[in-house]
Amino acid sequence: MASKEILSLFQLNQQIKDVLTENFVAPIWVRAEIAEFRENRNGHCYLDLIEKSDSNDQIVARAKAIIWSYTYRMLKPYFETSTGRSLNSGLKVMVQVQIEFQEVYGLSLIIRDIDPTYTLGDLEQRKREVIQRLHKEGVFDMNRELNFPTVPQHIAIISSPTAAGHGDFINQLEHNSYGIKFYHHLFPAIMQGDQASESIAKAFDAIYEHLPFFDLVVIIRGGGATLDLLCFDDYWLAYHITQFPIPVITGIGHERDQSVADLVAHKALKTPTAVAEFLISKTVEFLERINQYADLLLEWTDNELQSRKHYLLSVVNSFSPKVQLLLQQKKFQVERIENTLPLKTKRLLQSQNVEINRLASDLNRISQRKINTGLSGLLEKKKHLMLLSLTLLKQQNKQLRFYEKSNRLNDPIELLNRGYTLTYSGGKLIKDGQMLAEGQCIETRFRDGRVDSVVKRT
Repeated sequence: MASKEILSLFQLNQQIKDVLTENFVAPIWVRAEIAEFRENRNGHCYLDLIEKSDSNDQIVARAKAIIWSYTYRMLKPYFETSTGRSLNSGLKVMVQVQIEFQEVYGLSLIIRDIDPTYTLGDLEQRKREVIQRLHKEGVFDMNRELNFPTVPQHIAIISSPTAAGHGDFINQLEHNSYGIKFYHHLFPAIMQGDQASESIAKAFDAIYEHLPFFDLVVIIRGGGATLDLLCFDDYWLAYHITQFPIPVITGIGHERDQSVADLVAHKALKTPTAVAEFLISKTVEFLERINQYADLLLEWTDNELQSRKHYLLSVVNSFSPKVQLLLQQKKFQVERIENTLPLKTKRLLQSQNVEINRLASDLNRISQRKINTGLSGLLEKKKHLMLLSLTLLKQQNKQLRFYEKSNRLNDPIELLNRGYTLTYSGGKLIKDGQMLAEGQCIETRFRDGRVDSVVKRT
């Protein structure tokens, strides 16, 4: 059997290093996505680069990369100035790398340069994809189609409590020259960075729980670099805005391109102060309309009063002759009545006198009949009453005789005559033996006398 060639791990890595050194002499440009990103205190930057499959988003390649501190000091401001954001996880980048392989640490990509235009193109592409997705789902215009409140006075604010833009917004509202009162409440959120979109979405959920109290929502922040505004291109943040049932206004402090959040919001303005001025202007428009209506109403009222005044004057002018005519007619009627009144009165009195005499005769006849009828009834009742009285007296006499007999039988003297005795002690009748005690003096009464004695035993 032929002998096998055996290499140590060091030898193998050394050969790999030689192959890479021979084949990759000059730096090369590589496209990748930053999966992990960290800076150490020495200023070096360590990255984990990956590539994902377009079909299933699975990682198909991975490599470690390093930007040494002296290179990172130049690349960082260059990239941030060009793209408007810092190097961080999730970015797609095109970097120039020098391939380096060490026997102990393995393969490393030493980044020498970076092309910010590639990242800008990727960010713009992501923004376009979010916009297209919102259009495809039919929600892109939903918030902008809501009716804006006539008087936007109750405002839910999404902002950082410490943001200068928030303070500017409140100051502008509360010190407006028209003296308009606005009611506002802050729902705090993170306004930049990777956690911003999720934090703002949670603020929307909190507002929804108190939805009847608010007319609209404003999202505001102070000025800052464009890199701080990328969270406002997030799909889920934009989706929350499109689905919210009251208008959303953005004032996130950008000066150039609009974010996706601006595009789907009911109204997008550059700064928080501009948002405040817009709300004040909408309220002032309402006040101006009210004043216009008041002026129109005053003018209409004045015209109507003038018209009524002329009408009343014409009525007054035509009223006097009609009153005179009516009074004359009534006067003739009164005179005619005066002429006929004595005769009618005499006839009425005669007829009434006849009627009174007839009624008097009838009343006398009826009264006599009632008296006779009542007298007969009284005689009958008198006889009945006498009969009842005799019967009652007999019953009472019989009852009295019974009581007299009972009293006689129960008379103590009668009892003594029948052989019974009565015993007293201290003038009180003894009815129970328990009322006596040994040595107690008692008096016993008989029919023909009494005996005093002393109790020896009970």
